[in-house]
Amino acid sequence: MSKSLWHSLAIAAAVTIPSFAAVALEASAQSYGAIARSPSTQDKGYSWNYRTRAAAENGALNKCESVSGAGDCEVLIWTSNACMSIAESSNGAAGTSWSTDEYQAERTARQVCRDYDGENCTTTRTICLPY
Repeated sequence: MSKSLWHSLAIAAAVTIPSFAAVALEASAQSYGAIARSPSTQDKGYSWNYRTRAAAENGALNKCESVSGAGDCEVLIWTSNACMSIAESSNGAAGTSWSTDEYQAERTARQVCRDYDGENCTTTRTICLPY
């Protein structure tokens, strides 16, 4: 093989390898989300695809407060690169859970809701972040 062909292959490899590395880094980036809820009004705020936990929690709190206006919203759950679920009952109880399996997050959230004396607990929202 000629020297110029090797040189061309080396340049192509030097350009291609960093491109693959950038895609791999982007795919493994953390994605945070949170669910906040007002205990007095039962209004909720959701956030997803934030780069930090703090930003996700603040986003969920701000959205909850903008709907509720009660000033008592609190973050019930946050997650990174997984599914999070909230289940609520007819008597105001709530439960949350996370898992990399959407259905497991929902089942566990309903069980936690029942553990807090919830009646007729049903999943009201599930959000899955890329993982």
